[in-house]
Amino acid sequence: MPAQPNMQALITAHGIALANSTDIYPALHRPGDAGLPLLLVDNALGRAVIAVHGAHVMAFQPAGQGEMLWLSPQCVLESGKPIRGGIPLCLPWFGPGIDGKSMHGFARTTDWALVDAATMNTGATRMAFELQGDATTHALWPHAFKFRLDVLVGRELTLGLTIENRGDVVAPLAFAFHTYFAVPHVAQTLVGGLDGSVVIDKLDNLSRTPQQGNVAIPSAMDRIYLDVAAAQTLKMPTHTVRIASDAHCAVVWNIGVNDKNVADIGAGNHVGYLCVERGDVSDRAVNLAPGATHRRWMTLAVDAA
Repeated sequence: MPAQPNMQALITAHGIALANSTDIYPALHRPGDAGLPLLLVDNALGRAVIAVHGAHVMAFQPAGQGEMLWLSPQCVLESGKPIRGGIPLCLPWFGPGIDGKSMHGFARTTDWALVDAATMNTGATRMAFELQGDATTHALWPHAFKFRLDVLVGRELTLGLTIENRGDVVAPLAFAFHTYFAVPHVAQTLVGGLDGSVVIDKLDNLSRTPQQGNVAIPSAMDRIYLDVAAAQTLKMPTHTVRIASDAHCAVVWNIGVNDKNVADIGAGNHVGYLCVERGDVSDRAVNLAPGATHRRWMTLAVDAA
C-alpha cells in the first residue's frame, strides 16, 4: 500500500518511521511477499510497532522492559488477513458475523488512515487512525460510521477507541481490544481483578458461574467475564502487567493444545501467550443510536517482579 498523502509529513514531524513488515519480521515472510506497511515509534519512554492494516499494535516495549505483546511465529502478514498477535481490534462485532463465519468484524482486516500525530510534553508519542464506511463495509455492516483509534506510546500504552454512528438507524455494536500478552509459560500465569464477576464459559455450554479469586490457566480456556472491575493484573514469575479500562467485560482466552490445528498459531506455541481482552461483548454489547458515540479506553503497564 502506498503511503497516504499526509502520512509521511505526519510521521516525519514526530520521529515515526515507516517500514515494511518484510524488513521488520523477515521470518514471517516468503521471498516475494509484498508485506504490510508498519509505523515504528521509538522514543525515550517506549517502543511500538503499529500496522496501518487494522490499526493494529503489533509490539510494545516500555523502556528498560521486555516486549509486552506476543506475535505468533506462524503469523500471516498479508493484506485482508487478520494478524495473529499484538492487539487486534474486534469491531464492529465480536465472534462470528451474521454469516456465521466471518470472525470479529472487518476493522482488523482493513487499512485505516493515519490522520494525526503529536509529540506530548511527557515525551510520549500520540497517533490517531480513522476508518470510515464505504460500499465494502456496508455490505458487511449496513451502517454509516466513523471509527477512530488514538494510540499513546510512552512508559504505558493507551488505546482510545471512538465509534460514531453516522447513520439514521440503530447500529448493533460489540468490540474488544483482543490483547495477546507474551508470557514465560501460560500455566505459570495468574489473572487477578476478576473476582466476583459473572463468568460465561464458552467451553462449557455457556454456563454461568461467579468467579472466585484469581484465574489460573491449566488448559484451554475461553471465558467472558461480565461487569468486571476497571483494573486487572497478569501475574507472571518474572513481572506483572497491569490492565485498566472502562469497558464492561473481560475475555480470557488460550487455545491450549488445539494450537496444532490452527495454522497461524502452530503446535506448542500456545504456551507463550495469554489473551486478556477488554471490551463490550455478549450481554454488554451496545445498540448505538443514530448520531450517538461510543468511547472506550485501555491502558497497559508493566511492573518488575
